[in-house]
Amino acid sequence: MSNVIQSYLNKHGPSLSSEIAEYLVNEHKLTPQTARQRISRASQNIMRLELSFPRRAKFLFLKQQAGMGIYWSRLESALLATNSAYGFAITSLNERGGVMPKKHFEIACGSPIKQKKHLSADTVLSNLKSANLVKEIHVEGIGTCIYIGLHTNHIETLIPVMKARLFVEELLLRGIKSWMRKLGFISYNQVAIRDIDKNPTVSTTAWDLAGPSYLSPLVSFSPNASKPNPGFVICDILLTREVSEIGIRPFLQKLNALKSLKNVGKQLCFFFANSYSEAAFNKLKSLGISPATTNTIFDNDTATGIKELMDILSEVAIQTLDPKKIDTIFNSLGKIEGAASRLRGALFEYVIAEAMRFKFFNAIELNRLCQTKEGVKEADIICSNQQEIRFIEAKGYGFNRPVTASEVKYWLAEQVPIFRAYALSHTDWKDKKMIFEFWTSSLFSDEAIEKLNKAQHNTKKYQIVYRDSENVSDEINSSGNKALIKTFNDHFTNHPLNVKS
Repeated sequence: MSNVIQSYLNKHGPSLSSEIAEYLVNEHKLTPQTARQRISRASQNIMRLELSFPRRAKFLFLKQQAGMGIYWSRLESALLATNSAYGFAITSLNERGGVMPKKHFEIACGSPIKQKKHLSADTVLSNLKSANLVKEIHVEGIGTCIYIGLHTNHIETLIPVMKARLFVEELLLRGIKSWMRKLGFISYNQVAIRDIDKNPTVSTTAWDLAGPSYLSPLVSFSPNASKPNPGFVICDILLTREVSEIGIRPFLQKLNALKSLKNVGKQLCFFFANSYSEAAFNKLKSLGISPATTNTIFDNDTATGIKELMDILSEVAIQTLDPKKIDTIFNSLGKIEGAASRLRGALFEYVIAEAMRFKFFNAIELNRLCQTKEGVKEADIICSNQQEIRFIEAKGYGFNRPVTASEVKYWLAEQVPIFRAYALSHTDWKDKKMIFEFWTSSLFSDEAIEKLNKAQHNTKKYQIVYRDSENVSDEINSSGNKALIKTFNDHFTNHPLNVKS
């Protein structure tokens, strides 16, 4: 009978024990009890996933199927078919490219933070990690992230896309927050958006944006109360190419958990995306949820700028980047409250890359993960030619935000040694002159300059260089690229919020 079960798994792929039992009853005329016994005594070639399913079912698979694409697709289907919290969690990761910040899991996974008769988000994550389905990784600038085990051998390739998505979603959440405040949808001083340290919550659930609302359809009145009880505006955001009907299921599951609670105010619900499948759009509409898109909240120019920004930030090794495109992004997205300073930080390295490309470097890489025995660090820009290799740290700050001594100390003590070790292990770089540079569109504090000068004096095996706004401007002007010079002057040097005191 083990051969029959093995043949079933070979033909249909990994399956629930309940599905196999039904097959044995229908095709081999076994009683349900006998079928269950045969499955429990199956040979060692048949593996069992240590994760709970309804009615004590187990997920069975062959050794050679473990970790394969069919394993993951069949597992997700089995979990979703049984309305498992684990299925919603895996779906939420899949919809976000397979990786997300750990802190965002309680927003995205579909489970409440803590609620009776529900698995908590922490429990779901812990069990998925114990079953080796989800793993953790530290991402520079983000912190601890979680990812689906399927991607273990290529997780580094998924990180740039995640970072791009997170950056653009944060910009939009700021814009949505401002929009809702101005229209009076939400209490002005109590609305909150997610960040790495803390997520907005309504009762037992976490959201990308949430806050109390005193719109008349949402408020309620308690007997003898002098003030109305507010309702809530809640929304999640997912900026992928298209959100599918499966992609909204964790959101709906979380909303169902919230709506099952008593004494929680009414909710006005939004889901924000670039676009939806027809099924997803209609499903949200039928449930009274607003399926908002970037085009409906912002104008077409802004929506186009969002797409172009995502494309740029997702690309690690750019061949070339028209400075006019950077200019367009600043002009289209700069109208979002607080976006200009964030864009300056994100796009400064692209400006530097173009300046270096126009001067004398052919090979330019951005945001490369440099992995050594001592650790992993991300290099903002790497430039190389036949004689030298340069690692450039880029800080696109305004003049009101100088580079501090602690930032310089971290660069010198933590990053530069990793970059140098990485270069020394690289066949094409190890014999080249090594230069490590720190560029900023702002200034360096006096303490930071002192540390940099000391490092320059004491370093013999490689070169330390630092450039403030004036030096950077000189470098960009010397490139002779008129479009690049204009972009830097308009959005970094002469921007009205970037004036020297």
